[in-house]
Amino acid sequence: MTELSSNRGNTTVNTAVYSKIAAQAAYKVPLVGSAAGGILGLRKYKDFDSRPKAKAEVLGSAVIIELDLGLSYPSNVQQACEDVRDMIAEDLYKYLGVENVQTDIRVSWMSSPDQNTGNRRLR
Repeated sequence: MTELSSNRGNTTVNTAVYSKIAAQAAYKVPLVGSAAGGILGLRKYKDFDSRPKAKAEVLGSAVIIELDLGLSYPSNVQQACEDVRDMIAEDLYKYLGVENVQTDIRVSWMSSPDQNTGNRRLR
């Protein structure tokens, strides 16, 4: 949890809020998906219709995001990851005023949108 202070009082922000903003920001980037479904990690499928998994840790004024996502194949992995990092930093600044963001990304799968995946349209 993080406390934001002002002369009118304190605001406490749970790390789950940072995680949710980061996951939604990553999902806004075309070509990004998440593993979905399954019980205990079994029978998971690749899904372009759900948000990637994100975990946040707040260290003073810095936020570290760990993100697990999938990408459409073929795509430029380096560019897609940079786009995700930029979108996460932009949204965390926009909604929470965070200026120092480190985003660690794990690309756990690549698949074309029509191979056992959701039907999210690529922009």
